[in-house]
Amino acid sequence: MTAASSGALPPAQAAQNVLETGYHHLSEAAQLTFFKNIFGGLLLSAGGLLSLILQTGSPGLTQSNPGIGQVLQGITFPIGLVLVYFVGAELFTGYPMYVQCQQPEKRC
Repeated sequence: MTAASSGALPPAQAAQNVLETGYHHLSEAAQLTFFKNIFGGLLLSAGGLLSLILQTGSPGLTQSNPGIGQVLQGITFPIGLVLVYFVGAELFTGYPMYVQCQQPEKRC
């Protein structure tokens, strides 16, 4: 009987996968990268806007139960991140890491 695998990679393999992903992303056309990042930012902002609307848009609900607004905000904000993933858009935050990993004298 074998132990169930968690799917986690050893550190060296994870670093290699990040490096390969970085090569792929940094070799894309600048226009494509720009539009994917803008679209990702818009989707993330849409999730944030939805969470704010649900938290502040129903004052009667939040006055009777103040915690429900926080729960609604916590549930709806990640919708923007999920949309970024499913649509294939990107966020800029990964690119500095990819550039850092490309430098051979430094380790990521």
